[in-house]
Amino acid sequence: MSDGCHLRESTLFKEDVFTDGHSSVWGSLYDPAAKRWGYACCKSFDRGSKCSVARPEAAKADDADSGIEKTSPNSADMAEDLPWDFSNTPPQFLPQAEVQKGQPAAYIDHFVHFMVGEWKRQHEVKFPGFGDMERTAFQTKGALEEVAKAIAPLLWRLRKGECLDRGEKKDDRRSRETRTTMEGKFVKEKSVLKQLCIMAVMGYDREYHTAHEAYMHMTFGNKMWNLTHVQHVSACTMKGAREYRRNRDSLNTYDMDPVSQKYMHAFKKLLHLCQCIRPNTEDSGKNFKM
Repeated sequence: MSDGCHLRESTLFKEDVFTDGHSSVWGSLYDPAAKRWGYACCKSFDRGSKCSVARPEAAKADDADSGIEKTSPNSADMAEDLPWDFSNTPPQFLPQAEVQKGQPAAYIDHFVHFMVGEWKRQHEVKFPGFGDMERTAFQTKGALEEVAKAIAPLLWRLRKGECLDRGEKKDDRRSRETRTTMEGKFVKEKSVLKQLCIMAVMGYDREYHTAHEAYMHMTFGNKMWNLTHVQHVSACTMKGAREYRRNRDSLNTYDMDPVSQKYMHAFKKLLHLCQCIRPNTEDSGKNFKM
Protein backbone atom coordinates (compact mmCIF):
# COMPACT_ATOMS: atom_id res chain seq x y z
CA MET A 1 0.00 0.00 0.00
CA SER A 2 1.20 3.49 -0.82
CA ASP A 3 0.96 4.86 2.72
CA GLY A 4 3.47 2.33 4.05
CA CYS A 5 0.85 0.19 5.77
CA HIS A 6 0.63 -3.52 4.96
CA LEU A 7 -2.20 -5.98 5.32
CA ARG A 8 -1.58 -9.05 7.43
CA GLU A 9 -0.20 -11.90 5.32
CA SER A 10 -2.56 -14.80 4.74
CA THR A 11 -1.61 -18.07 6.42
CA LEU A 12 -3.50 -20.09 3.81
CA PHE A 13 -2.25 -18.70 0.50
CA LYS A 14 1.02 -17.13 -0.64
CA GLU A 15 0.51 -13.76 -2.30
CA ASP A 16 2.47 -12.16 -5.13
CA VAL A 17 3.90 -15.46 -6.35
CA PHE A 18 5.03 -14.95 -9.95
CA THR A 19 5.21 -17.99 -12.23
CA ASP A 20 6.33 -18.72 -15.79
CA GLY A 21 8.31 -15.48 -16.03
CA HIS A 22 5.34 -13.19 -15.36
CA SER A 23 5.81 -9.99 -13.39
CA SER A 24 2.13 -9.91 -12.35
CA VAL A 25 -0.12 -12.56 -10.85
CA TRP A 26 -2.94 -14.43 -12.55
CA GLY A 27 -6.10 -12.39 -12.08
CA SER A 28 -4.39 -9.01 -12.32
CA LEU A 29 -6.20 -8.41 -15.64
CA TYR A 30 -9.91 -8.79 -16.38
CA ASP A 31 -11.77 -8.52 -19.68
CA PRO A 32 -15.40 -7.55 -18.92
CA ALA A 33 -16.56 -8.30 -22.45
CA ALA A 34 -15.12 -11.81 -22.58
CA LYS A 35 -15.44 -12.31 -18.82
CA ARG A 36 -11.97 -13.70 -18.57
CA TRP A 37 -9.05 -13.23 -16.19
CA GLY A 38 -5.45 -12.91 -17.28
CA TYR A 39 -1.99 -11.47 -16.66
CA ALA A 40 -1.58 -7.69 -16.68
CA CYS A 41 2.10 -7.85 -17.65
CA CYS A 42 1.67 -9.46 -21.09
CA LYS A 43 -2.12 -9.15 -21.53
CA SER A 44 -2.38 -12.93 -21.87
CA PHE A 45 -5.58 -14.76 -20.90
CA ASP A 46 -4.01 -18.21 -21.15
CA ARG A 47 -3.24 -19.38 -17.64
CA GLY A 48 -0.01 -21.32 -17.41
CA SER A 49 1.48 -19.73 -20.53
CA LYS A 50 4.96 -18.23 -20.56
CA CYS A 51 5.19 -14.47 -20.32
CA SER A 52 5.89 -12.87 -23.69
CA VAL A 53 7.21 -9.63 -22.22
CA ALA A 54 10.85 -9.54 -21.14
CA ARG A 55 11.25 -8.61 -17.50
CA PRO A 56 13.47 -5.66 -16.56
CA GLU A 57 17.06 -6.52 -15.73
CA ALA A 58 16.64 -4.98 -12.27
CA ALA A 59 13.81 -7.36 -11.48
CA LYS A 60 15.88 -10.34 -12.59
CA ALA A 61 18.73 -9.15 -10.40
CA ASP A 62 16.39 -8.85 -7.42
CA ASP A 63 15.21 -12.43 -7.94
CA ALA A 64 18.76 -13.71 -8.25
CA ASP A 65 19.96 -11.94 -5.11
CA SER A 66 17.20 -11.05 -2.67
CA GLY A 67 19.72 -10.46 0.12
CA ILE A 68 17.95 -12.81 2.51
CA GLU A 69 20.19 -15.82 1.92
CA LYS A 70 23.32 -13.71 2.32
CA THR A 71 22.21 -12.02 5.53
CA SER A 72 24.77 -12.38 8.26
CA PRO A 73 23.61 -13.64 11.70
CA ASN A 74 24.96 -10.38 13.10
CA SER A 75 23.04 -8.21 10.64
CA ALA A 76 20.18 -6.02 11.81
CA ASP A 77 18.17 -7.21 8.79
CA MET A 78 18.35 -10.92 9.55
CA ALA A 79 15.27 -12.87 8.46
CA GLU A 80 13.47 -14.88 11.09
CA ASP A 81 12.71 -17.76 8.71
CA LEU A 82 16.40 -18.64 8.43
CA PRO A 83 17.53 -21.75 10.33
CA TRP A 84 19.25 -21.22 13.67
CA ASP A 85 22.68 -22.63 14.47
CA PHE A 86 22.48 -24.93 17.51
CA SER A 87 25.99 -26.33 17.14
CA ASN A 88 27.32 -24.48 20.20
CA THR A 89 25.03 -25.23 23.15
CA PRO A 90 25.87 -24.63 26.82
CA PRO A 91 26.92 -27.74 28.78
CA GLN A 92 25.21 -26.58 31.98
CA PHE A 93 21.77 -25.18 32.83
CA LEU A 94 22.41 -21.99 34.81
CA PRO A 95 20.13 -19.95 37.09
CA GLN A 96 18.79 -16.68 35.69
CA ALA A 97 21.08 -14.46 37.78
CA GLU A 98 24.18 -16.00 36.17
CA VAL A 99 23.14 -15.30 32.57
CA GLN A 100 23.87 -11.73 31.44
CA LYS A 101 22.76 -10.22 34.74
CA GLY A 102 19.38 -11.90 34.61
CA GLN A 103 18.07 -10.30 31.42
CA PRO A 104 14.85 -12.14 30.41
CA ALA A 105 15.68 -12.37 26.70
CA ALA A 106 19.16 -13.72 27.43
CA TYR A 107 17.82 -16.33 29.82
CA ILE A 108 15.16 -17.52 27.37
CA ASP A 109 17.93 -17.88 24.78
CA HIS A 110 20.05 -19.83 27.30
CA PHE A 111 17.14 -22.14 28.19
CA VAL A 112 16.39 -22.94 24.56
CA HIS A 113 20.01 -23.62 23.63
CA PHE A 114 20.65 -25.82 26.65
CA MET A 115 17.49 -27.87 26.12
CA VAL A 116 18.16 -28.40 22.41
CA GLY A 117 21.70 -29.50 23.24
CA GLU A 118 20.43 -31.78 26.00
CA TRP A 119 17.89 -33.30 23.62
CA LYS A 120 20.78 -34.22 21.28
CA ARG A 121 22.80 -35.69 24.17
CA GLN A 122 19.84 -37.71 25.45
CA HIS A 123 19.18 -39.00 21.94
CA GLU A 124 22.70 -40.38 21.74
CA VAL A 125 22.24 -42.41 24.95
CA LYS A 126 18.65 -43.50 24.14
CA PHE A 127 16.87 -41.37 26.77
CA PRO A 128 17.66 -43.31 29.97
CA GLY A 129 15.17 -42.85 32.79
CA PHE A 130 12.40 -41.62 30.49
CA GLY A 131 8.96 -43.22 30.57
CA ASP A 132 7.74 -45.06 27.48
CA MET A 133 5.45 -42.21 26.41
CA GLU A 134 8.08 -39.54 26.95
CA ARG A 135 10.77 -41.58 25.17
CA THR A 136 8.48 -42.06 22.18
CA ALA A 137 7.66 -38.34 22.06
CA PHE A 138 11.28 -37.22 22.04
CA GLN A 139 12.78 -40.09 20.03
CA THR A 140 10.37 -39.76 17.10
CA LYS A 141 12.23 -39.08 13.87
CA GLY A 142 12.23 -35.40 12.98
CA ALA A 143 10.81 -34.24 16.34
CA LEU A 144 13.94 -32.29 17.32
CA GLU A 145 14.30 -30.75 13.87
CA GLU A 146 10.66 -29.66 13.94
CA VAL A 147 11.08 -27.96 17.33
CA ALA A 148 14.33 -26.29 16.22
CA LYS A 149 12.62 -24.91 13.10
CA ALA A 150 9.57 -23.68 15.01
CA ILE A 151 11.55 -21.93 17.73
CA ALA A 152 14.11 -20.25 15.43
CA PRO A 153 11.89 -17.15 14.80
CA LEU A 154 11.73 -16.57 18.57
CA LEU A 155 15.53 -16.51 18.80
CA TRP A 156 15.82 -14.17 15.82
CA ARG A 157 13.27 -11.79 17.34
CA LEU A 158 15.07 -11.82 20.67
CA ARG A 159 18.41 -11.09 19.03
CA LYS A 160 16.90 -8.20 17.06
CA GLY A 161 15.26 -6.86 20.22
CA GLU A 162 11.76 -7.04 18.72
CA CYS A 163 8.66 -6.91 20.88
CA LEU A 164 7.10 -10.37 21.13
CA ASP A 165 3.59 -9.07 21.76
CA ARG A 166 1.60 -9.31 18.51
CA GLY A 167 -1.98 -9.25 19.86
CA GLU A 168 -4.80 -6.83 19.06
CA LYS A 169 -4.47 -3.33 20.41
CA LYS A 170 -7.35 -1.42 21.90
CA ASP A 171 -7.69 0.85 18.87
CA ASP A 172 -7.33 -1.71 16.06
CA ARG A 173 -9.91 -4.35 16.90
CA ARG A 174 -11.96 -5.67 13.99
CA SER A 175 -15.16 -6.98 15.58
CA ARG A 176 -18.48 -6.04 14.07
CA GLU A 177 -20.00 -2.88 15.52
CA THR A 178 -22.69 -3.59 18.07
CA ARG A 179 -24.35 -2.05 21.06
CA THR A 180 -22.01 -1.51 24.00
CA THR A 181 -23.56 -4.34 25.99
CA MET A 182 -22.82 -6.78 23.13
CA GLU A 183 -19.25 -5.71 22.49
CA GLY A 184 -16.40 -7.97 23.58
CA LYS A 185 -13.94 -6.69 26.13
CA PHE A 186 -10.42 -5.55 25.48
CA VAL A 187 -8.25 -7.79 27.65
CA LYS A 188 -4.64 -6.63 27.87
CA GLU A 189 -2.46 -9.66 27.35
CA LYS A 190 0.39 -10.55 29.64
CA SER A 191 3.85 -9.94 28.24
CA VAL A 192 4.97 -12.87 26.09
CA LEU A 193 8.61 -12.21 27.02
CA LYS A 194 7.77 -12.29 30.72
CA GLN A 195 5.75 -15.53 30.49
CA LEU A 196 8.49 -17.29 28.52
CA CYS A 197 11.04 -16.16 31.09
CA ILE A 198 8.84 -17.45 33.93
CA MET A 199 8.60 -20.82 32.19
CA ALA A 200 12.39 -20.99 31.87
CA VAL A 201 13.02 -19.91 35.46
CA MET A 202 10.43 -22.33 36.81
CA GLY A 203 12.07 -25.05 34.74
CA TYR A 204 15.33 -24.39 36.56
CA ASP A 205 13.53 -24.29 39.94
CA ARG A 206 11.56 -27.45 39.01
CA GLU A 207 8.26 -25.70 39.67
CA TYR A 208 6.51 -27.18 36.66
CA HIS A 209 2.94 -26.42 37.66
CA THR A 210 3.83 -22.73 37.90
CA ALA A 211 5.57 -22.95 34.53
CA HIS A 212 2.43 -24.42 32.99
CA GLU A 213 0.33 -21.62 34.50
CA ALA A 214 2.56 -19.11 32.70
CA TYR A 215 2.00 -21.03 29.46
CA MET A 216 -1.77 -20.88 29.95
CA HIS A 217 -1.60 -17.12 30.61
CA MET A 218 0.43 -16.69 27.42
CA THR A 219 -1.80 -18.78 25.14
CA PHE A 220 -5.35 -18.59 26.50
CA GLY A 221 -4.96 -15.34 28.43
CA ASN A 222 -7.81 -14.04 30.58
CA LYS A 223 -10.48 -13.90 27.90
CA MET A 224 -14.05 -14.73 28.91
CA TRP A 225 -15.25 -15.10 25.31
CA ASN A 226 -12.86 -16.64 22.78
CA LEU A 227 -15.47 -16.76 20.03
CA THR A 228 -18.36 -14.51 19.00
CA HIS A 229 -21.73 -15.91 20.09
CA VAL A 230 -24.89 -15.07 18.13
CA GLN A 231 -28.39 -16.17 19.11
CA HIS A 232 -31.61 -15.44 17.23
CA VAL A 233 -34.85 -15.40 19.22
CA SER A 234 -38.24 -15.07 17.59
CA ALA A 235 -39.90 -11.72 18.21
CA CYS A 236 -43.60 -10.89 18.05
CA THR A 237 -45.79 -12.62 15.46
CA MET A 238 -44.81 -11.73 11.88
CA LYS A 239 -42.02 -9.43 13.07
CA GLY A 240 -39.02 -11.62 12.37
CA ALA A 241 -36.41 -12.38 14.99
CA ARG A 242 -34.28 -10.52 17.48
CA GLU A 243 -30.51 -11.00 17.43
CA TYR A 244 -28.56 -11.30 20.64
CA ARG A 245 -24.86 -11.05 19.98
CA ARG A 246 -21.77 -11.16 22.17
CA ASN A 247 -18.58 -10.36 20.28
CA ARG A 248 -15.36 -12.12 21.19
CA ASP A 249 -12.84 -10.50 23.49
CA SER A 250 -9.60 -9.12 22.08
CA LEU A 251 -7.17 -11.58 20.48
CA ASN A 252 -3.72 -12.11 21.95
CA THR A 253 -0.41 -12.99 20.28
CA TYR A 254 -1.19 -16.71 20.27
CA ASP A 255 -4.44 -16.01 18.40
CA MET A 256 -3.02 -13.46 15.94
CA ASP A 257 0.41 -14.73 14.91
CA PRO A 258 0.86 -18.32 13.59
CA VAL A 259 4.64 -18.01 13.92
CA SER A 260 4.35 -17.14 17.61
CA GLN A 261 1.90 -19.98 18.10
CA LYS A 262 4.41 -22.48 16.72
CA TYR A 263 7.34 -21.28 18.84
CA MET A 264 5.13 -21.33 21.96
CA HIS A 265 4.30 -24.98 21.28
CA ALA A 266 7.99 -25.72 20.73
CA PHE A 267 8.98 -23.92 23.94
CA LYS A 268 6.48 -26.00 25.90
CA LYS A 269 7.94 -29.18 24.42
CA LEU A 270 11.37 -28.11 25.65
CA LEU A 271 9.85 -27.52 29.08
CA HIS A 272 8.52 -31.10 29.01
CA LEU A 273 12.04 -32.28 28.22
CA CYS A 274 13.31 -30.24 31.15
CA GLN A 275 10.86 -32.00 33.45
CA CYS A 276 11.98 -35.42 32.18
CA ILE A 277 15.68 -34.77 32.85
CA ARG A 278 15.15 -32.62 35.97
CA PRO A 279 11.98 -33.86 37.74
CA ASN A 280 10.96 -32.45 41.09
CA THR A 281 11.80 -35.40 43.31
CA GLU A 282 11.07 -33.59 46.59
CA ASP A 283 7.48 -32.66 45.74
CA SER A 284 5.97 -34.73 42.93
CA GLY A 285 2.85 -32.52 43.03
CA LYS A 286 4.91 -29.76 41.40
CA ASN A 287 5.50 -31.93 38.32
CA PHE A 288 3.08 -31.59 35.44
CA LYS A 289 1.85 -34.73 33.74
CA MET A 290 2.38 -34.74 29.97
